[in-house]
Amino acid sequence: MSSCPMKANFRVNNQIEAFYTGGKVQLSKDGRFMFCSQDDKVNILNLELGKVEYVIRQEDGDEVTSFVVSPDDEILVVAYRNLLIKQWNWKEKQCTRTWKAIHRGPIVSMAFDATSTLLATGSSDFTIKVWDIIRAYCTHSFKGSHGVVSVVEFHPDPEKLLLFSAGDDCKVRVWDLQKTESRAVLDSHNSSVTSLSFSKDGNTLLTGGRDNIVIIWDLGDYHQVKTVPIYEAVEFVMMIPHPKRYKTELNLKEKDGFHFVTAGAEGVLKVWNSKSSRCVYKQEQTLATKRSSESKAIDAAITQAMYCPALDEIALVTYDHNIVLYTLKGFKLSKQFVGYNEEILDVKFMGENSSHIAVASNSEQIRVFEISSHNCQILTGHTDIVLELDVFKKGLMLASCSKDNTVRLWHMDIASGLVNCIAVGKGHTHSVGTVATARLSSNFLVSGSEDQTIKVWSVPTDLPTNPDDQSIAQLKVKFATRAHDKDINSVAISPNDKLLATGSQDRSAKLWHLEREVMLGSFRGHKRGIWCVRFSPTDQALATSSADGTIKIWALTNFSCVKTFEGHDASVMKVVFLTRGMQLLSCGSDGLLKLWTIKSNECVKTLDEHTHKVWTLKTNSEETMVVSGGGDSRIIIWEDCTEVEQEEERAKMEDQLMKEQQLSNLLHEKKYLKAIGLAITLDQPFKLLGIVKTIMEEPEGLDGLTHTLGKLRQDQIDATIRFAKQWNTNSKHCHVAQTVISIILKRKRPEVLLDNPDMQQTLEGLIPYTERHFQRMNRLLQQAMFVEHTWQMMRRATAPTDATGEYSTLSTDDMDIIESSIYQRSGVKRLPERSGDSEQDSSESSEEEEEGMSAEEVDQQESDDDDEDNDSELSDVEQENERTLKRSQVKRSSIDDSEGGSRRSQVKRSSTGDSDGESSESEAEMDIGKEEMTRKLTRSQTEDKENDVDNARRKATSKGKQNMKSKKMLKSESKKSDVTRNGTKRAKKMVSSSASTTKANKQTTLDDYISPRRTRSSNITNRLRKTSTSTR
Repeated sequence: MSSCPMKANFRVNNQIEAFYTGGKVQLSKDGRFMFCSQDDKVNILNLELGKVEYVIRQEDGDEVTSFVVSPDDEILVVAYRNLLIKQWNWKEKQCTRTWKAIHRGPIVSMAFDATSTLLATGSSDFTIKVWDIIRAYCTHSFKGSHGVVSVVEFHPDPEKLLLFSAGDDCKVRVWDLQKTESRAVLDSHNSSVTSLSFSKDGNTLLTGGRDNIVIIWDLGDYHQVKTVPIYEAVEFVMMIPHPKRYKTELNLKEKDGFHFVTAGAEGVLKVWNSKSSRCVYKQEQTLATKRSSESKAIDAAITQAMYCPALDEIALVTYDHNIVLYTLKGFKLSKQFVGYNEEILDVKFMGENSSHIAVASNSEQIRVFEISSHNCQILTGHTDIVLELDVFKKGLMLASCSKDNTVRLWHMDIASGLVNCIAVGKGHTHSVGTVATARLSSNFLVSGSEDQTIKVWSVPTDLPTNPDDQSIAQLKVKFATRAHDKDINSVAISPNDKLLATGSQDRSAKLWHLEREVMLGSFRGHKRGIWCVRFSPTDQALATSSADGTIKIWALTNFSCVKTFEGHDASVMKVVFLTRGMQLLSCGSDGLLKLWTIKSNECVKTLDEHTHKVWTLKTNSEETMVVSGGGDSRIIIWEDCTEVEQEEERAKMEDQLMKEQQLSNLLHEKKYLKAIGLAITLDQPFKLLGIVKTIMEEPEGLDGLTHTLGKLRQDQIDATIRFAKQWNTNSKHCHVAQTVISIILKRKRPEVLLDNPDMQQTLEGLIPYTERHFQRMNRLLQQAMFVEHTWQMMRRATAPTDATGEYSTLSTDDMDIIESSIYQRSGVKRLPERSGDSEQDSSESSEEEEEGMSAEEVDQQESDDDDEDNDSELSDVEQENERTLKRSQVKRSSIDDSEGGSRRSQVKRSSTGDSDGESSESEAEMDIGKEEMTRKLTRSQTEDKENDVDNARRKATSKGKQNMKSKKMLKSESKKSDVTRNGTKRAKKMVSSSASTTKANKQTTLDDYISPRRTRSSNITNRLRKTSTSTR
């Protein structure tokens, strides 16, 4: 056995939905389209396809009260309840003109003249107005009617300029457009006039009304010629245009007088002779139906009708929104459309290859739709609402059950496609809610009723199947029993026709043996009533769906529950098995269809197309299509698209691989412009990021990137900005993003960028992250300056001493190693030093050394600086750091001078020691020992004080703008330490002179690196803020 692939998804293939809910219906002149009103829109139905091709809807969504199509099929004029009139070019779906009607009430009737230039409107305010469509103004306003003007018609001869109107006042008025007055009043009807018809020469008028008569008028002197009793309320009257064409079919043998057609409450077309006032032909099939509570047909089975000369057909509109087209030659059924299905209760596939679907709606009629053309056949026979259907015998037999307590069998003729009732079963005492037919044979069917019983009906083998045979056989009960304590909602027959399952409102399901006619067991576990029971096609299992929102699978061997599926938020109305019993498809009151995998116990797909509860669903025999219907009056046909989607996904992946390989080739060939375009087409922002980084890593990368971005199209520029916004959210890629944005903002004018409707959203995503990166760069600058200061302090504190105990100078290599480590930790790129700056710093250092500034002068200068700082209250951390470094340089210079003087005195004493003798040598050694001890003592004290000062400075600078108190404490500590350091500043000056030069060079390099980037980041932020402001 070949493996059956699991289903993953279904998509809408076709749907039958409401397109007419009452009001006017009109056919186009060529007979290709039918115009129908539905709430706030006008639907234009293609009669060949049976589908709505155009929908004319206004924005405010007010209800349509009337509409009319011009005789040339070019203009559609629609009147709305808010008294607006809109003129549409319906083929382009474009409203060409809107004006306010002068009427004080809604417009209920409209008509064009033969030239398509004059429009007449009749209103519920008892007035009539005539409009010039070309010049767009009101030409006439007629008053005089004493009721709602329900009919307006122009005389077929446009030169006469006559307008006829009729309404609830039972009178027909003739208006002269030239004299702007009423020419005549035709007063003979006793009820509302519903239809007007003119003879071909325009000299005779026929009027029909709900007073069951048709009156013939002579338009020469406007007198009544004859009254023809019709014996039914007349909704349509029409003179037969060419009687000789239909002489045989319509029995037009009488030569005297003329013949006309009427339609009304009886639901049939009749042909009358004006001379004899007799009905010469009557249609056999009627559109009226009988209900169980009524003994006669419903009043006004036909509400309106119209004749289409192009099709030579008459279109009838019934009370239940069905539109039926009959040929004028013999009144044969041509097409039938259902404008509104009401609530769909059950639906089944029918016919060979599932070409039709049978629908049970909230009606006593069964509707059989042809899927390809939506042509519908209406089956009459039940006298109350049909509740459920079932199909057997390869889709050619249909079983139905109804609230009229009966079960009926229907047969479809393969040749003609017509469906006829062939048998009926009577025996239930309450409405029959469910029916099921045999699977292997066609010998029996089972029904379940509100009377809590199930009945097994025998199906005779000699049932009449000829469409011309109107005889109906009677079904006999084979087995009947009381099965449940409440209403039986569902019955199902096993695939081998041996078992029967029933589900009831009493929250239980039961299993029956059909051959032995006994109950085998019951299934209990649902908390509410059971709506559906279904046998597995392969396993000994039964699936039930309940009003408690769950689906359960039961084992037939021990009647235990083996699986429970939860996911619906309301009652689960129907459930069916798919994929050889490995999957389930369910529908519920929440309007959802859910596809379940039984093995994993999970929902793999949810289908949400219905807007109301879904009552029913059914699959075809191949399980390639599913049909569902619900309370939204929609019938949706789904098709299995699993294989199609897998094939599309496979093709998409192959195309993706091909394009990625092409992108790699372009990068290898350094064709960056094409590579960028391909990355944008693939919608891969990080591929584009890699391309931009590759360009920037090349020599003169910035110029190359600018040149490449300048060649992009505007749509590619918009995509690049969108990608840059995504890069900018990550600090690793923010430098590339800022560079790209900077280039684009410099090369493109804001007006060009603002043409993109998504630019405002893009800027709103760019600005916050750009400001965050700018603040991070500021913090990095501050930290880098603190690292430099700390390094200078550590460099002096950890410097080694020589044999004499003096500090030795670090080598250039050691200094480079320490500097590289510091720059690497700070994250700042080290740039090469400038020789000019070093020489300038060296000269400044030498000049400062030559000046020989004393300790007192240094203290005085620091005191002056501190006073200026207190007065100005500078809050900038960089200025405070520069001032701290400056004081450190001056003080170290004094220490270096002091150490240098000690060394010189030591050398001088050692050079003169030989000439003074032994006493001089001993004195010199004592002096040297004293100086050495003094120097060590002074150095230790100085180091302790400097450590305290450094700690105080570190705390002060970490507080930022709130460090004024810490600065005062730092300065007081500095003044105290200066008293001890006065004697050693000159000694330290020589050691720190070289360090200060190196430090100044490094500081200049750091400033040179950070300052331009800070300026550029600030400029980009300002540009983005301006562009965002202009966008808002």
